Amino acid sequence: MRRGALLAVLTAGVASAAAGGWAAAGPAAGSASASLKTVQPRPLVLKERCVTKAERRRVLRFRAIDNVRLIGVEFGRGPRGVILAHQGGGPPNLCGWVPYARVLAAAGYRVLVFDYRGFGSSGEAAHWRRTDRIDFDVLGAIRVLRGRGARSVVLGGASLGGAAVLGAAAQALPAVDGVISFSAPVRYVQVDGLAAVRAFRVPALFLATEGDAGFPDDARTLFEGCASPEKRLAIFPGFVHGFRLLGNRDTRALVDAFIAAHSPP
Repeated sequence: MRRGALLAVLTAGVASAAAGGWAAAGPAAGSASASLKTVQPRPLVLKERCVTKAERRRVLRFRAIDNVRLIGVEFGRGPRGVILAHQGGGPPNLCGWVPYARVLAAAGYRVLVFDYRGFGSSGEAAHWRRTDRIDFDVLGAIRVLRGRGARSVVLGGASLGGAAVLGAAAQALPAVDGVISFSAPVRYVQVDGLAAVRAFRVPALFLATEGDAGFPDDARTLFEGCASPEKRLAIFPGFVHGFRLLGNRDTRALVDAFIAAHSPP
């Protein structure tokens, strides 16, 4: 995806996110008094068709750290956790990461893919707020995956998802074990990736392709600004963007090795 296309997606695709909670109903007409009623929001429904019937049994409904309702799917089991944050287009939902999530699950990882606020199946709620804080969504994903048994967590994010995982990695307590940026912009609305990496102490891998307009420069800027003592930059030939970098055999090997090295048994 070219930078101009990404900016168009960022503008149009970020509608906001849903806040759960209850609303009190007022007194009925003609009634002397009426009790307050608790209105429960409808459960989010996973609409993506990329998930099989068997995989739908592992749907997770959880909340971002600011209480926005989200939905995702867990693949695999065990203490080694991986969270994959999607990009803004092609597709703008968790489906882009599902094939790799299956591969990681088969290799013994517990993987969570999910839709951000205002995207995919997480966009179907009655109220919206903090439309751009997708780093808060990643922090919620970290919390739920740790609660389900992950003792280590590696984050991977594509395009705007790269900014999301960088922002979340700078805030997560306890710290995550590693973070991978696939074609991340330096900044996504209020999620400042450069400010985040300047506070990094976690291992970081920055990826892009040479022909992906603007994004190799962003990757270099993020790498140079990163304060982590363990960091790596890899710019590959080609024009692909985001999670599609995994189609390159060398990129895939590098990503697999990074996840394995930062996922202690």
